[in-house]
Amino acid sequence: MQSNWRGLFGAILLYVIPLFLISYVSQQEDFVLSFASYTVSFAAFLYFIRVKNNFSIQTWKVIAFISFLIPLFSLPSLSPDVYRFLWDGELTTLGIHPYSAIPNELIANNSLVADSEYMNLLYAEITELSQRNFSIYPSVNQFYFLITALMSNDLFVSLITLRILMFLTLLIGFKYLLKTLEILSIPLSNCVFLLLNPILIIEVIGNFHFEGIMLSWLMVGIYFMLKHKWLKSAFFWAIAINIKLTPLILLPFLLRFKGFKTSLKFYIFTFLFSGGFLLIYLWPSVFWNFMQSIELYFDNFEFNAGIFYLVKWITSFFVEGNPTLIVGPALSIIAFLSILFIAFHKPIHSNKEWLERMMWGYVVYLLLATTVHPWYVILPLGLAIFSANLGVLFWSFLIMLSYGFYAFGNATIGYTLIAIEYILLLYFLLFPSSFVLNRIRDFLNLD
Repeated sequence: MQSNWRGLFGAILLYVIPLFLISYVSQQEDFVLSFASYTVSFAAFLYFIRVKNNFSIQTWKVIAFISFLIPLFSLPSLSPDVYRFLWDGELTTLGIHPYSAIPNELIANNSLVADSEYMNLLYAEITELSQRNFSIYPSVNQFYFLITALMSNDLFVSLITLRILMFLTLLIGFKYLLKTLEILSIPLSNCVFLLLNPILIIEVIGNFHFEGIMLSWLMVGIYFMLKHKWLKSAFFWAIAINIKLTPLILLPFLLRFKGFKTSLKFYIFTFLFSGGFLLIYLWPSVFWNFMQSIELYFDNFEFNAGIFYLVKWITSFFVEGNPTLIVGPALSIIAFLSILFIAFHKPIHSNKEWLERMMWGYVVYLLLATTVHPWYVILPLGLAIFSANLGVLFWSFLIMLSYGFYAFGNATIGYTLIAIEYILLLYFLLFPSSFVLNRIRDFLNLD
């Protein structure tokens, strides 16, 4: 027993020190330091999985609580998105709708904004693309931004405040994750798959990405659906949708699981709740501004899209002009049809099968998307916990290779890193019973 604790203490050190380096030392372009640190932390995380049954759930809660506090006082090291979050919140406190004006125009023409030292500080940190476009963040996000803005107009205090709000939401999600594991008769120690995955700490608490918040509210919705409380489930599912629209992708899977009557009621109220939340900020006068930003996102962003890059390259030999205009929509249609096939091709007989099917649907969506930021994997990672899917688990490691883009850009080495990510990922996903995966499963003490 003493050796178990000694091994755990050593793993904790190897886990938290790299997280500290990523939070306080590394920057977005410091790929070697960031990825090396993440690799060490992820290796320690795998050890946690290996010994998860040797320690109480309370022990893992304490380790996770301490770990999530590591980035509390840091500036975001890998993404500047939070500065637009804080900007939107401050605009609302100034009586300016965040969908009504572009930051560039406000700095140039609005004295309330231009004369504010804090707003100028935030503006300087917002990306150039964000400076010249309307906000893209839905109502629930805006609530988080507004609460933060009401608490302070000091950058350091605002960052801490928003982190605390996000952390409290993660606690809610974790509570219902444990409840869901109990319903499914899965050991509570399996929570380690998600709770201590370093990507959750780095991307959600460290860099303020709301995928973890979306997953938390979705987890509440999943719990209530498993408890046959579809109205409550629809309410929390709608909250998740109003953080990011992608939980809509998961809705078709319910029809094959719960049948037409329950699904229809769930769909109606999910869309009513979603519409109600959305209309709090999406007024008719600013509707097209918001849609313009949505269109910009889908039409102009390309990042870490391995399959898209490959198909685009092949297509370039046969198509004149920009093949993106053909490949992007074509892959979207293929993704849509594939998701429907996964959802409907055969009945869903159990709770676990429903969750696993949704995981695969979201994985297919990401594989065929034109933009796959590292934090996007958090939602399928949360669903993968119920089947201990190693492919998705290791994607949360491999996807950090995409940060090589900021160090190497579109150079050969940048694309090589993405190729490595997707080749290994497809191997993990397509050959779950391979010799290598079985040896990894044995090492991690997985059944």
